[in-house]
Amino acid sequence: MWSGCLNARDIGGLPTRYGVPTRHRTVFRTDSPDNLDTEGRTAFVETGAGLVLDLRSDWELTQPHLLDGSASYQRIPWIDPVADEARDASAERVLADIYRGSLDRNKAQVAKAFRALIDAPADAPVVVHCKSGKDRTGLLIALWLDLVGVPRDVIAADYAASEERLGLVARLADLSDDERPSAEILWRTLPSTILDSLDHVDRTYGGVGSYLAACGLTEVEIHRLAFRLVPVDVRAVVFDFDGLLMDTETTMVESWRAEWAHHGLELDLSDFWPGHGGDITETRYELLAAAVGAGFDRAASHARRTAHRDEMHRELDFRPGIRAWLSAARELGVQVAIASSSPRPWVQGHLERVGALGWFDEVVTGDEVAAHKPDPAIYELALRRLGVPGSAAIALEDTAHGVAAAQATGMFAVAIPNPYVTPAAVESADLVLGSAEQLSLSELLLRTSDH
Repeated sequence: MWSGCLNARDIGGLPTRYGVPTRHRTVFRTDSPDNLDTEGRTAFVETGAGLVLDLRSDWELTQPHLLDGSASYQRIPWIDPVADEARDASAERVLADIYRGSLDRNKAQVAKAFRALIDAPADAPVVVHCKSGKDRTGLLIALWLDLVGVPRDVIAADYAASEERLGLVARLADLSDDERPSAEILWRTLPSTILDSLDHVDRTYGGVGSYLAACGLTEVEIHRLAFRLVPVDVRAVVFDFDGLLMDTETTMVESWRAEWAHHGLELDLSDFWPGHGGDITETRYELLAAAVGAGFDRAASHARRTAHRDEMHRELDFRPGIRAWLSAARELGVQVAIASSSPRPWVQGHLERVGALGWFDEVVTGDEVAAHKPDPAIYELALRRLGVPGSAAIALEDTAHGVAAAQATGMFAVAIPNPYVTPAAVESADLVLGSAEQLSLSELLLRTSDH
């Protein structure tokens, strides 16, 4: 690819668990640019890398780097010299041992390296290299690919390609019988070696995401790292309100149940839900009045029911995981909005009560449109105000009619059923979750990659 560098390659085009391949011309791995010839140096510079990350240690530098002095060049040694002083080399007899020890010892340096990659200009590729581009670079790239779910046999194949590219088997054959055994241990890039390293990360840390967290990266940093490899085009997340952001469905049911009980009656939920986003409060009072009979005082009933409901609302907060999603959206630069069939005073009042009104870029309510969900009008209005097409937005809903409204605009619809909706009722959604705690927002954004 770059004349003179034998181990240079683009890691784009590899399959991921998100249904889309890794981005092309986004991340390159290579051996040292010191090896480039004149033609290769020109091609290397013309790549236009926003970051060239050099993982070599001080003692390896024999000449100035090709980009020394350039803003795009950073050298962050993979090996922590202080931690390396405590290394017991006798306990690391094979390359897999060395890799495991390296992952454990050098977590601070690993964090610095990945943070540099995260912070690199988003509109330019990055290049990662060490000396031969097989060990330190191999570990970093393997962790990165595993983060986005590239199959491990594919990761192993990419790692193993280094020894062929570098001609290591032929070079080993040229060594003396005395030299060959130790070189065989350190030079080869066998698939089993990198697979052992990833297994070590699983066993010791619980997976690559947890390993990176142990290195000190935040959840948002980890997922920004994933975004560099996996294309994510979501620009907005739009939430339904009742039953989704807040469980006002339960407080509504309980207030009606208490009011029926006040009259010595039992509320029947079998036909309680209307199947659309419109307000059927008056219909419910008519049913109660018919059940109570003569003497039913609608005004007194309403006052009693809403007082009970409002008392329950004093302690009502967002559903589990929602605050984390809203915070992550802000950190990731994703717009957030509400598209609720309820009137504005109802939605705004709840948001003000929990101090969250300013968290949303747009709040669109049912009194602004002529039709309610499953009609898509409210989502269409929200998308217009956000300036985002449906194909670049996610809708969060708790009912089938909400899912239908969102999907009619081309949005990726995620259902988190409220307590009165079964998962089967919202199976038409693109994704059904039990709770927002089940998945980070960043992981959700990645899962929409193939939408």
